[in-house]
Amino acid sequence: MAQKTIGTRRPLLLSAGSILLILLLAGGLSLVFALHGSPHAFAASLQQATGATCAQAPSTEHCNTQDPELQGCAADAQTLDQMNIVENGITIGSVERRWSARCQSWWGRVFDMRPYSQANMYIGVAGATLSASPTFVSNNYRILYSFMVFDATPNQPVPAITGTLEIDGITTPPSATLPTITIPGTAQ
Repeated sequence: MAQKTIGTRRPLLLSAGSILLILLLAGGLSLVFALHGSPHAFAASLQQATGATCAQAPSTEHCNTQDPELQGCAADAQTLDQMNIVENGITIGSVERRWSARCQSWWGRVFDMRPYSQANMYIGVAGATLSASPTFVSNNYRILYSFMVFDATPNQPVPAITGTLEIDGITTPPSATLPTITIPGTAQ
């Protein structure tokens, strides 16, 4: 009788162990996706790890239209210009022009300084407007980056950058525009 009891417990223990292993794997995958924000972001970070980043090999191929955070370019970035976004006399955000010497690239950045804001954010570069989920979110502010533009020579003009923060989805949203930077002596 004791022999039969041990024999029936073994498959039960193996089944319980299998279920526990599946739950641990599912929890681990959930944690990975939660830390990376989305399966798309996770896939992008894996792709980045397998190829050269803009910070590793600055070039048009590695830098243009890329995310400055994922490419390692935000680490040495400097703010070249900044303008406040104002609504009814109150600063609610700002738009910035950022430059990374290491990546030889620039991009725009919009801050929404309204605590717990969920309103749409937009950033426009050279007439192309991006509306996306913020690049960074906290309780006190949100940040949206534009794509990067590679600029290996100091002769390339830098287009205007516009940051827009929606208020209620009805009224014209407040915005601020950093003007185009033209290089003296270059053709427009």
